Amino acid sequence: MAHEAKAYQDPGTPEEISRRAFLARATIATGTLVGLGLAIPLVTTLVPSRELVDANKGYSPLNKDEFAELEHTTDKPIKIFFRKLVTDGYFKMDTEYYVWGVKLAPGELQTLQAERPDLFTPQATQALGFEVGQLGFVMWSPLCPHLNCKYDWDEGLGAFLCPCHGSEFTKFGVHKKNAQGQYIGPAPRGLDPLPFREQSGMAEVEWVKYAANTPSILRVSYW
Repeated sequence: MAHEAKAYQDPGTPEEISRRAFLARATIATGTLVGLGLAIPLVTTLVPSRELVDANKGYSPLNKDEFAELEHTTDKPIKIFFRKLVTDGYFKMDTEYYVWGVKLAPGELQTLQAERPDLFTPQATQALGFEVGQLGFVMWSPLCPHLNCKYDWDEGLGAFLCPCHGSEFTKFGVHKKNAQGQYIGPAPRGLDPLPFREQSGMAEVEWVKYAANTPSILRVSYW
């Protein structure tokens, strides 16, 4: 028995050791190639095609009553809902979204331009594809630019507050700072505007999703 146990401990000749090492390396290499072959198609399926993204472009009418409420106020933002038919592969879903609408009082467009110059540069206008605030309203995406949490308007603060990581924004979408001049919360930029228009007497908005956690304004998708 002792002799058998020692036999199992025998590493073998140098040739046998070299052969086993070669087979082990070959097995690892083959497994890596197979894994890559499976992973690449899987990753590709997770990236929406341009056709799929563009299929969801288009404006949607805002809730009439909620927009009417916005038209009669300038002191605070109003949450306005709308519905959008979203195409996801072979499926279509009637999905409810909302935006935060701000009515600009006389002179507030200039205030917005001064406080959010990042939205009015030629590069920003090209990236956005529309002009902000030209019809007297601004529609803010409800997704925090940090990690896309949904923020809310806090009456006590008089500001938008993200519940996930505490970023605060003014009604003009400015990322607020504390008394020490430090940004409140980790958001990398101010709030993102959405395309807005009036069509045949109907207020309409286009849902756009922007890239999270980057200082640049980058469109990701339309759903």
